[in-house]
Amino acid sequence: MSVSLWTAGVFGINLLLGVVLIIGVFSFMERQVSLGAVTGIIAGTGVIYAQATLGEQYLQVTVSEMKILVIAAAIGAVLGVVGTVLVVKPEIGSA
Repeated sequence: MSVSLWTAGVFGINLLLGVVLIIGVFSFMERQVSLGAVTGIIAGTGVIYAQATLGEQYLQVTVSEMKILVIAAAIGAVLGVVGTVLVVKPEIGSA
């Protein structure tokens, strides 16, 4: 596959992952804020590790191509997170 297809793929995957992770974190935060925070850190770290490991195993790209892939992944994740935060409001009560 070409780098442009991989770039579109990582953008889309990270966009969806950002949405799913924020919704998951919000649902945990509605129960307990610290549970949501810890879950978000663990899930985010796991996603980054999994993507780095899979990318290393399956892709043979140059450093400049890898930079493009990382930037596309980051932009996708940020848009997914920010878009979800703007649309979904958690019901966090003070307890």
